[in-house]
Amino acid sequence: MSDIFHQTLKKHAKSFYFAGLLLDKQTLHDASVLYAFCRQLDDAADIEDMSEKSVKLQQLITDYRTDHSQNEINIAFKELKKQYQLNSQFIDDLILGVSSDLQFKQPKDLKELIFYSYQVAGTVGGLMARILGATNEKAWRFAIDLGIGMQLTNISRDVKEDALNNRIYLPQDQLGSDIDATTILNPEHKTKVYHVTKEILNTADKYYQSGFSGIYYIPKKNKFSILIAGMLYQSIGNKVLNNNEKFLKQRVYLTLFEKIIILIKEYLKQTKTLNQVEPHHQTQMLHQPYLNL
Repeated sequence: MSDIFHQTLKKHAKSFYFAGLLLDKQTLHDASVLYAFCRQLDDAADIEDMSEKSVKLQQLITDYRTDHSQNEINIAFKELKKQYQLNSQFIDDLILGVSSDLQFKQPKDLKELIFYSYQVAGTVGGLMARILGATNEKAWRFAIDLGIGMQLTNISRDVKEDALNNRIYLPQDQLGSDIDATTILNPEHKTKVYHVTKEILNTADKYYQSGFSGIYYIPKKNKFSILIAGMLYQSIGNKVLNNNEKFLKQRVYLTLFEKIIILIKEYLKQTKTLNQVEPHHQTQMLHQPYLNL
């Protein structure tokens, strides 16, 4: 495996990397290429200097869209796109979502938050599903949902980090217009922030449930890995809730021991957890109110 892809996944996505070790070498490599492509876009959008990040992100996008890319990650990803016939709409929507952070605006409501989560993570779920071998046309909606659930967990966990970067992803209509990035960490707001975060994580659980049921469409050899990836992320959300307002003071994460315990528990009950019956997607509840798909 090329060091740049392997190390990017290992450094920046520890839970994904842990679950990815359950994949065969080639599938893990291909998943790492997808992650590296997404990561370099995200890193460019997170550069502090506004003009610098705008230029860097546009350079990456332009290089990706040209016929003769120079960027190593773009080259590898375009080969992956061709090999797996990855959905171009997902890639375009991902780029739009990441680019929206250049002129960041707090989501007004849950609809805007879900749409953003689809753009930056649901799309990645749809792309990853193909790499993991899900070729059934029904699979992509469930894969999107798993990505949305994970992004909602990220947002809930990273309230402090985002505030320090002058961003709030919690919906304004739930949080209130009197709370902004400069005040969200103030002690008098911690109860309100916790309750809004709890609502977001409860919403995430609905998307996790859908995503897990869609593992039905993943080939047997890859089912357990994506199950563990999702379970680890969902467990981070549970840890946020169980520690009350602690996530507003320090980053919540799973220890290696906690990850191993989750893996063992899920391994012992995977025959019950992994869906043996073709699922029905709850499109009216999960997509129609928020997404034009």
